[in-house]
Amino acid sequence: MATLLVPHDVPPPNVDAEAIKAAFRGWGTDEKAIVAVLGYRNAPQRRQIRIAYEQLFEEDLVKRFESELSGHLERAVYRWILDPEDRDAVLAHVALRKPNEDFAVLVEFSCIYSPEEFLGVRRAYQHRYKRSLEEDVAANTHDDFRKLLVGLVSAYRYNGGEIDAKLAKSEAEILERAVKDKAFNHEDVIRILTTRSKAQLIATFNHYKDANGISISKQLGQDRDANEFTEALKTVIRCINDPVKYYEKVVRNAIKKVGKSDEDALTRVVVTRAEKDLRQIKEAYHKRNSVTLDDAVKKETSGDYERFILALLAMATLIVPRDVPSANVDAEALRTAFKGWGSDEKAIISILAHRNAIQRRHIRIAYEQLFQEDLIKRLESEISGHFERAVYRWMLDPEDRDAVLANIAIRKPKEDFAVLVELSCIYSPEELLGVRRAYQHRYKRSLEEDVAASTNDDLRTLLVGLVSAYRYNGADVDLSLAKSEAERLERAIKDKTFYHEDVVRILTTRSRPQLVATFNHYKDAYGISISEQLSSDKAGKEFTEALRTIIECIDDPYQYYEKVVRNAIKRVGKSDEDALTRVVVSRAEKDLRQIKEAYHKRNSVTLDDAVSKETSGDYKRFILALLGN
Repeated sequence: MATLLVPHDVPPPNVDAEAIKAAFRGWGTDEKAIVAVLGYRNAPQRRQIRIAYEQLFEEDLVKRFESELSGHLERAVYRWILDPEDRDAVLAHVALRKPNEDFAVLVEFSCIYSPEEFLGVRRAYQHRYKRSLEEDVAANTHDDFRKLLVGLVSAYRYNGGEIDAKLAKSEAEILERAVKDKAFNHEDVIRILTTRSKAQLIATFNHYKDANGISISKQLGQDRDANEFTEALKTVIRCINDPVKYYEKVVRNAIKKVGKSDEDALTRVVVTRAEKDLRQIKEAYHKRNSVTLDDAVKKETSGDYERFILALLAMATLIVPRDVPSANVDAEALRTAFKGWGSDEKAIISILAHRNAIQRRHIRIAYEQLFQEDLIKRLESEISGHFERAVYRWMLDPEDRDAVLANIAIRKPKEDFAVLVELSCIYSPEELLGVRRAYQHRYKRSLEEDVAASTNDDLRTLLVGLVSAYRYNGADVDLSLAKSEAERLERAIKDKTFYHEDVVRILTTRSRPQLVATFNHYKDAYGISISEQLSSDKAGKEFTEALRTIIECIDDPYQYYEKVVRNAIKRVGKSDEDALTRVVVSRAEKDLRQIKEAYHKRNSVTLDDAVSKETSGDYKRFILALLGN
C-alpha cells in the first residue's frame, strides 16, 4: 500500500456521473470539470462512475470521452478510466503495433508487476483482443529477441522471498561468462532472466557486483556494439533491480520529448503508477534532477493535459477490493462480528484492513448513525492487546492518529523523541500542520507546549524548533549556502559543540532539499556522511541521538523506517507502544511498499515473513493485511 489522495467526502458515483455529463453539454467540453472528478478518484470509484454513467444515460462513458476529448488528454483519460488490467493490456497492444515495437513496456509488466498482477493483464489481453499476449509478441518479434520476450510475458515467476545463495553465485558466474564472451543470447541467460524469482535475481545481480566490482547493467552499458537484444537485457535487469529508479529514467527521458510521441512515456508511467509507487518515482526524480517532477511537467506540458497529469501526480497505490461495499453494509457486517460469544476478529480484519482512510471514516459515521454508538469505543471493548492498539490507530483519521502517537511518545517515562522527529522531518509542512491542529483539538494544548514541558535544555530547544517549524516545501537549493552550512556542521562535530545554536537553526528551519544538498556536500568534502560521523561519537548522548535521527529522516526516510522496523521486529510483544505497529499503521497508505522493499534488500527476508515469524494471532493477521496480504 501507499498514499492515495482522494477528497475526504467523495460524492456517490451517480453525482460524479451527472457532473461529467454536464461537462459535455454546451459549446465544447468542460475539460477542467472532467479533470476535477476523474483526477481524484481511485480505480474502484472510477469503475463505479462508468457503471453509473451507463445506467443513467445509456451510453458508454469511455466511448463518449473518445468523441469529446483529443490529443494527449484523450489518451491519458482513456487509459485512466479503464480498469487497470484492461488499461495495461491496451498499452501492451499499442507497444506491439508500433513500427518498432516498444519492448520496454512488455518488460515493465513482466518484471515489475507481481505474477498475479501480470496474469490479470494477460487475461485482460485475451478478453479484449481474442488472442494471447504471447502469440502477439511472437508474431511481432524474431530470433533470440523473440525467445527473450516470449519467455518474459509467458512466465509466472515464484513470488516468495527465499534465496538460494549457492545458485545465485553459480548463475552470476554464468552471466559473467556471457558478458565477457558477448554471448548475451545464450539460452542460459534467457532461462535465468525469464524464470527466476525477483528475489533470486537480485541476489544473483548482487553477487555479480561483489565478484566483479561493477554491476551487470553497467557492464552491459559498456558494450559498444549494443543492439536491440542487449538493450532489452539491460531493461530487464533495471526493472528487476530497482523499479523506482528505472521509472525515474523513463520519465526523465520522456519529459524531453513531450508532445512528440504518439504514445508518450510520461502518460504511461504516470497513469500506470499513480495508484502504485508514483510518490517514490517523484522523489527519485527530484533527487536525480534537483527539480520536482510537478515543476518539470508544468514547464513541458500545457492545458488540460497538464492539469490532468498534475492531478495524477498527487496519487499512489492503495490496495482495496475492486468492489467495495457501501459504508452501511460494512458497518452492519462489523455489528454482526461483535455478536455472540466473543468477537469475530477475522471478519473485523477482512473489512477494516482493506479500506482506505476515507472509507474507514464513512464506516465510522455509518456505524454511529445505524447503531447510535461510537465504533472506535466498541472496538476497544471487543478486542485487546497489540491487536486493539493497532486497530484503534488505524481507525482514527490520519492527523488524529499521529496526534495520539505524538502524545503517547511525550508521556513515556523517557519521551520517544524519534516519533516527534518523524512527524516534523518526514511529513510535509502541511501534513505536520494538520497533526498540530489535531493535537490542539484533541488535547486542548499545543504540541509545542507539551514537548517543551516534557523536555529540557538543548534537547528542548531542538525538539520545540522541529515541531513548531513550517519549512519551505519547494525544490530550490542554494549550493553556496549548502557549502557554508556543511562547513558549519563539520566544525560543530569536530569541536563536539553539537548543541550550538547554528546547528539547531540549520536542522530546524531549512527545507528538506536544502538540507539534503548540505549533507551531500558534507560527504563530498569530508569523505564520510554526517550521520556516520555522528555515530563515531562514543558519548552517545540523547541530543546527538536526536541529531542522527533528524539527519536519517531527512536524508532517506525509507532507510530510516526500515531500521525502525528491523529493530522493532526483535522486540514485538515487549513494548507497550510497539514501533512495528506505528510504522505499519502510519505508512500503510503512504510508502509501506517501499519500506518493505528496503527491508527485504537489507535483511534478505521479506517483512511479511519476519512479521509472521515474530507475531501471532489476530495482531499478526491484521499487520499482515496492512502489509498487503
